[in-house]
Amino acid sequence: MLVAINRSSIIFHVLIVLVLAGLATNFFTEYQLGGFNRYAVKHLVVFSIILISSVIWKLKGMTTSLLFIIMVYINILSSTIYLPFRIADVNLNFEAYFSRVEMIVFVMGLLLAVFEKPWHQFVVIGYNTIFIIACAMLYPDLSIGKYILAFIMISSVAAVSFFVFSKVIRLQNELQGQHQLVSLQNEELLELTSFRKDIMKIIAHDLRTPIHQISMLTTIIRNSNSKTDRNSYLDLLQQSVDKTYGMLDNLLNWSMQNDETLKSYMDINLHELIEEIRSQYTQNLNEKELSLVNAVDTDFNLFYSKEVFQTAIRNLITNAIKFSPQNQRILVDNMEDENHFSLRVHNSAEAVDEEKLSKINTGQMVTSSLGTKKEKGSGKGLFICKRMLKNNNASLKLSKSKTGVLAEIQIFKSIPINHGLGVVQ
Repeated sequence: MLVAINRSSIIFHVLIVLVLAGLATNFFTEYQLGGFNRYAVKHLVVFSIILISSVIWKLKGMTTSLLFIIMVYINILSSTIYLPFRIADVNLNFEAYFSRVEMIVFVMGLLLAVFEKPWHQFVVIGYNTIFIIACAMLYPDLSIGKYILAFIMISSVAAVSFFVFSKVIRLQNELQGQHQLVSLQNEELLELTSFRKDIMKIIAHDLRTPIHQISMLTTIIRNSNSKTDRNSYLDLLQQSVDKTYGMLDNLLNWSMQNDETLKSYMDINLHELIEEIRSQYTQNLNEKELSLVNAVDTDFNLFYSKEVFQTAIRNLITNAIKFSPQNQRILVDNMEDENHFSLRVHNSAEAVDEEKLSKINTGQMVTSSLGTKKEKGSGKGLFICKRMLKNNNASLKLSKSKTGVLAEIQIFKSIPINHGLGVVQ
């Protein structure tokens, strides 16, 4: 439709009132002139139909579109259905009556084309053609040329308006589709912008650990009196700086990529990846006298996004260190079921907030909790990791275990790999 009519439209309510007022006026006029005659009855019947339909519509038992169609078509019918009686009325100026009916048909047809569907014009043309033929047969005193002229004028205008309105509606639909596309793109852009901000936060979160190690090593070197020890610590410092630089470079390159390039997968040996990540947390593990056991199968290779996996694993290990008490073990292992390959991180957290775990599992942001040594966090790491994994055909689930918390990354077997589906052996 060219113009939509909604249920709350004040104009449509006013239109209903005007139509009912006009019909009531016509009824009383006919009643005063000729009593309760057939014309008064006609106006009363039409008034009752539209009033009842309006009440049903107001009670939401009828659509606005249907009420509008009833109002328009009943006006056309009521103007033409009493044709034989109008012809028999000696006091009637038939030419004026015929012109008035044609004007009503013309206006009602346009209303239907604008507020409903343009094809209603052809229904109106068809009905008007039958009316003109009936007039020509029942009232031959009026020139045949006037009947033909009326037919041509109404039919031509209706046909032209049909094609014009149809074209306008198509253009309107195209513009609406483009508007929806632009709105969707704007939403995606806002979401992407927000995601990029969150990525920068997790970069800061991931860099906190190695930078803390560098800070501690510089302090030890400054306080060391032994040249041998100092050289040894300098070697460790160089290694830590190199690893931190590599991590920063990878994270920054990754954060500048678009979402599609996040899905550029490669073969990853998960056992080696865990060893690489563990070396980045040596100092943190030693501080709390924790051991990180890499029980991942040495031949466990997966075709996946290394950046996504590294970020997720680092975040899980950071949290495992943060919430595990001293002299405990953090276990990283893998398992497989019918639908997934899983990498699991077991920690020994003592105070487990199950409500917070539930919120994380449902994708909600949670406030950060202090670790066992008052370590702070951003509170966004798990939320972002869960989102990244979801966008890459995987999931993250946290659950309470007998010894603490189990964090499990599940990768669906539908991920394409080099030799079919699943894991590369």
